[in-house]
Amino acid sequence: MPVLRLLEPWAGHYDEVQAVGSIRDGLPASRDLASFPDSRSPFPMSLPSLLSRGAIASQPGCPNPRPGRLGPVALLGLAAWCGTVAGLLEVVAVVARKRFFDTNHLLGMSRHFIWLVPLTDVLIVLLAGLVGCLVLILRPAGGRWAVTRMLGGLTVWPLLLVVFPQVYGLAWLLVAVGVSARLVPILERYGSRFRRVVLFSSPILAGTWAALAALPWAVDRAQQERDRVRPIPRDSPNVLLIVMDTVAAEHLALYGYERPTSPAIEELARRGSRFDAALSASSWTLPSHASMFTGRWPHELSVGWRTPLDAAAPTVAEFLRAHGYDTAGFIANTQYCAADSGLGRGYTVYRDYIFHELSPFKMAVMVQRSLDGLETIGNGLGEALDLDWLRAGVQRIRERFETDRKEAAMVNREFLDWWSHRPQPERPFFAFLNYCDAHTPYQLSPRRVHRFGVKPSDEREYRLIQDWWTLDKSRVSPQEFAFVLNAYDDCVAAIDEQLGRLFDELERRKALDPTWVLVVSDHGESFGEHAGVFLHGSSLYRTELHVPLVVVPPPGTPIKPVVAETASLRDLAATLVDITGLSAGSPFPGASLARAWRPSSRAPGDAAAGPSALAELVPNETLQVRKPVSSRRPWPLAALTEGGWSYIRREGEVVEELYHLRGDPREQHNLADTASSRPQLERMRENLSRLTRGPLTPDRFNP
Repeated sequence: MPVLRLLEPWAGHYDEVQAVGSIRDGLPASRDLASFPDSRSPFPMSLPSLLSRGAIASQPGCPNPRPGRLGPVALLGLAAWCGTVAGLLEVVAVVARKRFFDTNHLLGMSRHFIWLVPLTDVLIVLLAGLVGCLVLILRPAGGRWAVTRMLGGLTVWPLLLVVFPQVYGLAWLLVAVGVSARLVPILERYGSRFRRVVLFSSPILAGTWAALAALPWAVDRAQQERDRVRPIPRDSPNVLLIVMDTVAAEHLALYGYERPTSPAIEELARRGSRFDAALSASSWTLPSHASMFTGRWPHELSVGWRTPLDAAAPTVAEFLRAHGYDTAGFIANTQYCAADSGLGRGYTVYRDYIFHELSPFKMAVMVQRSLDGLETIGNGLGEALDLDWLRAGVQRIRERFETDRKEAAMVNREFLDWWSHRPQPERPFFAFLNYCDAHTPYQLSPRRVHRFGVKPSDEREYRLIQDWWTLDKSRVSPQEFAFVLNAYDDCVAAIDEQLGRLFDELERRKALDPTWVLVVSDHGESFGEHAGVFLHGSSLYRTELHVPLVVVPPPGTPIKPVVAETASLRDLAATLVDITGLSAGSPFPGASLARAWRPSSRAPGDAAAGPSALAELVPNETLQVRKPVSSRRPWPLAALTEGGWSYIRREGEVVEELYHLRGDPREQHNLADTASSRPQLERMRENLSRLTRGPLTPDRFNP
């Protein structure tokens, strides 16, 4: 009965609930039996007395024109029910929209959203219920009308925000309150029926939420149990793949940069092999990683700015796991490397999002849209009234919900903790670590050291760092540009520091003896080396394609110290199965890079010469320098590097660029229109067409 009273929204007394239950069953309450002279027709005598106590207003099935009281406890119970309904409806709407209607199929949040969103909605509506209790105390007459409509509006609002995200949130809130104003009187007229619905559905809703909360852990546990019974391969080495997101080779001292940004990586390179001309298969995260993991070019994959990697092509993690390896991924780039990107396929353990401060609650659409609205209002008023403190205050509030950026130090801790607690330490492992400290915004945590720049000292410098992705670079002064560049170099050096600390700890634990280590970046970063080209995902120049690649073998394994020939990261999949001794039956195209570092291979020659490397890009429309003229969707770019030449081509309007890397490594002098380079241009065209199997048109890529 305590649960009954908690969820009883229109009755105030326990004996009244008994009376309602008795009349529903066709019998009077036990205390009223003596008042009925004719047991066959009890209602003429009992109804007035029941109405006087506010139990019900009519016989079962008839509308109740006057609802009963709504006390604080009942109000909070109703608020919890409304919040749970709102949260579960939001989850269903998100899944359905992403699956069937949205062009953006990336979830953009942790897989734990299925239970965190309902929990957040319950807390929000409960908070509204607490405010409603205060209203009922202060204005018991008119407050009830407002409170019930408010709860109804908050129940409907998240669903509207998810289904129609293009509409302003405030507009949908007004619509939701309007819908509630129409719906609540109907529910009040049928109060007993609605009460039974609430009472009956509450345990079902609570059980559904509990099942959703347990589901991610249950899936992980079942997967771990299945992997535990796989045969353990003998004499197979471990593999540790570390991807430093957005670290350009040109900003590492290892490759001649004037600043000492990479002492730890240089030390690793002295133990193994340094690739001087490693090139990514694309200039942004998802297609670059997907190509590394599958051995396929981006045009052969499903990935796009809003489309994850599908299951059509097997991944390295899937292959190694099927052959008995422990597989684990530890991810910092949650935008394009999290589980919803498809890159997590094949990993028994895949840790992406972290929950810090208020970050778990930002997945709920009511929180997201409220923060957006607060930021719009704060920035608008702050700019109009010149109130920097207001804009800064709003930004600080938002940051409390966006404190889930995972530093390299956290990635290291997750990996080391997993390594220390593996249930079968004798089983070889394949671990993938993704660092994202060098990605925008270029901001170090307060605990890190600024080696080349300084901490932002005012609002302008703070905004330079936070808004660099969207900022109009033409309005940035040379001093401000230098400030941003220093901040980027600080972030690169911070990654290098954490890399050094990781390997110091692994050596202390004697974990590197049977381990191959590959340290690489997924793409570089542009800082205006070409007019109007900044960041990444905007071009296929070497500033965005040239990446570091260092391979460290187990101790005692002979390896060349330097590989000068061109190497494509597309070949990493074939390389990984080669060094594990599993090349037989490998499903991965491409050639193992081990051919280049083995002592039997040819001596290093021209750094720009050697095999060819293809790169492809559908430019991010927010970063395009040249807008498409013949299609609403941007025309893809393709770049081919071979024989000391770099060729870049965009179909549609057909823009071609040709650079001779031996004399022009920074690609500043386009030779595509020179007569002397015409034969080379024709050869590059033919070779590119052969690799891409025809022109790269927009319909060959997902959005």
